[in-house]
Amino acid sequence: MQQTEKFYGEVTQKATALQEREQDLKRYQELEVQKAIADAKEEIAKVIRNLQKGNKSSQNAQKATEAINNISQRQLPKKVKPKVSYQPKVGEKIRLSNLGQTAEVLEVSAEDEEVMVRFGLMKMTVAFRDIESLDGQKIETKVKEKKQAVTPPPPQPSKPKDVPTIRTSKNTIDIRGSRVAEAEADLENAIAQATDSGILWIIHGKGTGKLRQGVHEFLKRHPQIAKFELAPQKEGGSGVTLAHFK
Repeated sequence: MQQTEKFYGEVTQKATALQEREQDLKRYQELEVQKAIADAKEEIAKVIRNLQKGNKSSQNAQKATEAINNISQRQLPKKVKPKVSYQPKVGEKIRLSNLGQTAEVLEVSAEDEEVMVRFGLMKMTVAFRDIESLDGQKIETKVKEKKQAVTPPPPQPSKPKDVPTIRTSKNTIDIRGSRVAEAEADLENAIAQATDSGILWIIHGKGTGKLRQGVHEFLKRHPQIAKFELAPQKEGGSGVTLAHFK
């Protein structure tokens, strides 16, 4: 751990010194550019003065123009083409702008706009904006827009089915006198035909209650039945069961 901290401290010091040298070099280059511009202006002024003193013919004017162009190409600083954005690749050598060190790319995450690099004994994750290629190309980073959370509309309550209050031939089945096994087959057919009615009236009679119990057990297992109940007393009471569809 101490060796790592010592190594990191040395790297930081070297990076700071390198940045200072780069700043000095930039200032020196700016002075050189300014001097070149001043020299070029002076030479151009001499050409113009000579042209004004001598014969102002078109031939001399052409020579003066060519002389000015030559001076411009020789003295004036050339325009530097802007660096084109690039994408780092795994295994590529890049430069860490903040540290001034060369590192190897281990992983690239375009979505998070960062790379994992290794330099020396250290591995670290660096943002795209803090790295560049060895020839100075920078990565164009995108401004991430915050996505606004979309709140889904509240679920609309389902409209209850209109349950008929009276019995009809389509929503009523009479299984009195049937065995439980026979009644189940008849109930299956009746349920298939009366699904749109919302309710099925099942007349099983009172008797010993065995058929009623079998009907109730069948309705408990049936996937289309939501609930069932005995009919009101005036509609048959314990001799009739009302089955409600889902």
